[in-house]
Amino acid sequence: MFLSKSCEKIVASQLNNQLCDNNLQELFQSAYKNGHSTESALIRVQNDVLRAIDDDKCVILLLLDLSAAFDTVDHGIFLSRLSMCYGIEGTGHKWFRSYLCDRKQFVVIENAKSSSHPLTCGVPQ
Repeated sequence: MFLSKSCEKIVASQLNNQLCDNNLQELFQSAYKNGHSTESALIRVQNDVLRAIDDDKCVILLLLDLSAAFDTVDHGIFLSRLSMCYGIEGTGHKWFRSYLCDRKQFVVIENAKSSSHPLTCGVPQ
């Protein structure tokens, strides 16, 4: 467990550096950016709402719970975007592919194991 988490942190750091160095980070993304957090994202939203109110504009705030968003990421689409949008190719792309592809999931409850099913979406746990 320790080794896999360490490896994940190293890859995340290298990927973040790649995105920063090549100016590929999303403008309004707060995660994984220095000086950004959930708090800074909320402050940005609050500021935008207050400025719109000050300008006598109508404001509607719709909040979505995206806590399980990574559970729905299709591996094929993700790998394609890594290559086409972010220039992740070669060994780096092969590493992501090996990390995501050919995974199976199952459930164990009180020593009873379910049948395994292919994992085509989400992040392996």
